[in-house]
Amino acid sequence: MRARTFSALCGVMAGLVVCVAGFLSGCASGHKEFAYVTGQGTNEVFEFRVQNNGTLAPLGTPNFPVGSNPSALAPHTSGDFLYIADFSGNDVTLLDINKSNGNLSIPVTTSIVVPVNPPNIFNTGTGPISLAMSPVAPFLFVANQVSGNITVFTVDPGTGSLGAVANSPFLITPASNPHSLAVSPKGDFLFVANTTQGTVAVFAIGNNGVLTAAAGSPFSMGAGATPNQVVVGRDGRFLYVTDSANNAVLGFAIQTNGTLAAINGSPFAAGAAPGGLGIDPQGALLFAANAGSNNVSAYVIDANSGALGPVSGSPFATGGVGPSAVAVNSTTTAVYVTDFISHDIAAFSISSTGALKPLTGSPFGVATAASSISLVTR
Repeated sequence: MRARTFSALCGVMAGLVVCVAGFLSGCASGHKEFAYVTGQGTNEVFEFRVQNNGTLAPLGTPNFPVGSNPSALAPHTSGDFLYIADFSGNDVTLLDINKSNGNLSIPVTTSIVVPVNPPNIFNTGTGPISLAMSPVAPFLFVANQVSGNITVFTVDPGTGSLGAVANSPFLITPASNPHSLAVSPKGDFLFVANTTQGTVAVFAIGNNGVLTAAAGSPFSMGAGATPNQVVVGRDGRFLYVTDSANNAVLGFAIQTNGTLAAINGSPFAAGAAPGGLGIDPQGALLFAANAGSNNVSAYVIDANSGALGPVSGSPFATGGVGPSAVAVNSTTTAVYVTDFISHDIAAFSISSTGALKPLTGSPFGVATAASSISLVTR
């Protein structure tokens, strides 16, 4: 039903030919979904069970202590582990995710009491602000904003433990202050948004995790641009970047060598000061959190050109203040947006047209300036 409905979206939107592929119909029976949120202020991760109707319910142990000033989090591809970037601690915290109830814990294999440098804490550069896990290789990438480099770890698939890749961390040249990063679906390229410099750096990822700058990197996002967040389309052909200064989402075609070419029609209008980006699992819808206008812009992605067409009724109010990060669930039936200033999470159902409708009880409160959210299906 959902696939037939979305196929009807083929047509012209804002002067662009837009055609959307079918969507996943639902979770396999028995699967559970959990949401994890972090942000400045409490040095904790907040844990939620995603109910069958998409609403959020705090777990029995709704928060778990981590490092100093957690800024971002990312799950392992298996869903067994969660990694948290601790901005002021200059490290990454590793936690286990309980398969049955979603509760977080220090991994059993590393739970020995060690007063200094616990074995589930891994040092990074200065000011780690963003994380990305390779979808196909055992590598975790960390953007260090203050030291202007990228730490690359190898990941033990059994324990989740991290080990430094040779020559890590890798400098971004010219000197930059990375804000976010994303890995291509094939795990061959890393994209890094440098807000202050107005650029996106591109690195080829070697089989051993070593990073090599792509030809022409970093790429300018245009005069006065402040690239905030980056996300790669499902098929790896397109890159999207929020430009918070110009209230837009930038779109680029990714060439075979990693270089970027602007998509026809880019930039695409957004709300005020867009930041977080989320893309559905099949790459048909894109959502941008607009921190300045307290709403979410929804777009249909043209499967051929990568161009964005606005969903009817977009943007959609979050009901909170300061939207910051976006996560779409595994079945493309719900989207979650953290509100940094009002300390909550807006939850929406996704209709057959891509339009958003607030779920009952939304927004859901958290005791922190929420800046990052991840969904894990077990």
